[in-house]
Amino acid sequence: EPVISVDFMPTLCEAAGAQLPSGRPIDGVSLMPLLKETGGTGREAVFWHFPHYRGSIVPYSIVRAGKWKLIKRYDQKRFELFDLENDLSEAHDLSEEQPGRVRELDGMLTAHLEEMGARMPVPNPAYRPKAG
Repeated sequence: EPVISVDFMPTLCEAAGAQLPSGRPIDGVSLMPLLKETGGTGREAVFWHFPHYRGSIVPYSIVRAGKWKLIKRYDQKRFELFDLENDLSEAHDLSEEQPGRVRELDGMLTAHLEEMGARMPVPNPAYRPKAG
């Protein structure tokens, strides 16, 4: 079952008997049911959000729901869609072949980012690319 690093805090809090912080969204879930082999995470998707530039990395968001992984870039090619059950190496982009699936996953991703109050990338009007 897919897990992500934001699951560590809820897992450690539960293991230690500590309360999660209040007054803010917590986007991870406790992995204790997996560790105790008593259940799963109970979530339908895992999300990543990287809203800024770093070197050659452009802003992106990702949703992994079941066997599907949608990468949404805020620069360059907008979407990439992969069927991880049949293409674990992400070699065959299905975004052009499955526009309905792209819309469905993009809607799920957008709703999650809004729920979390995620900061979105914005253009920098003062940016001037380096020559050469």
